[in-house]
Amino acid sequence: MILTVDAGNSRTKWGVFDAGGKLIANGTLDNSELQSLAQPLPAWLDCERVVISNVAGPAVSENISALLNPLAIPIRTITAQPAACGVRNAYTNPKQLGCDRWAALIAAWNHYRQPCIVATAGTALTVDALSASGVFLGGLIVPGYRLMRQSLALASTALDQPPGILQDFPATTADALHSGALRALAGSVHGMCTLLQQHEGGDPLCILSGGDAAMLAGGLHRPCEIVDNLVLQGLLLIERELGTP
Repeated sequence: MILTVDAGNSRTKWGVFDAGGKLIANGTLDNSELQSLAQPLPAWLDCERVVISNVAGPAVSENISALLNPLAIPIRTITAQPAACGVRNAYTNPKQLGCDRWAALIAAWNHYRQPCIVATAGTALTVDALSASGVFLGGLIVPGYRLMRQSLALASTALDQPPGILQDFPATTADALHSGALRALAGSVHGMCTLLQQHEGGDPLCILSGGDAAMLAGGLHRPCEIVDNLVLQGLLLIERELGTP
């Protein structure tokens, strides 16, 4: 079995895959919880290898390593590469691409094999474009929903409002803040879909992932697919291609 770990800016997701590639156990921890865990989680104990995507920084990396060390199994931490698992990375500096984005793109391409936009909605929103031949063309990074709300609340106490609801024509400040943030995120996705359609000559698939994927889907006026654990699936594919460390 292979343990996959996706350490994001706020939370760490993990999944255990069996030999057939089936996800048999998974969970999520706030990054602040990692340091308080005294031992590996029970679901990790029979794993043979670990593959990690970490964009959370050195402190989270140290906490994860401390949890994994008692398992005494090979550990691989990935970085984006010029090419892997059928995907070519067109970033000017391929290794500068976030490893979580790289893993998500690999999972999307290997599952769908068609032009698609991969949008991951979490602390930040990333909106990445894959061509019909599996080339990652480039993408956007914008503040996520909560960061947008927090920045406005910090700028003005009058904008520190309770949650609102999505409205076509918001008539309260709470609804205006919620609708404005969600429409801004949706606009980034719509814009990239239009650009990729022009580039590829056909309407691309729109794939959503991340903790705010369902909320984002509610603000989109186009079909989309919500795929859970996209990064974890990509990590499994990368680990299988590279083999035992």
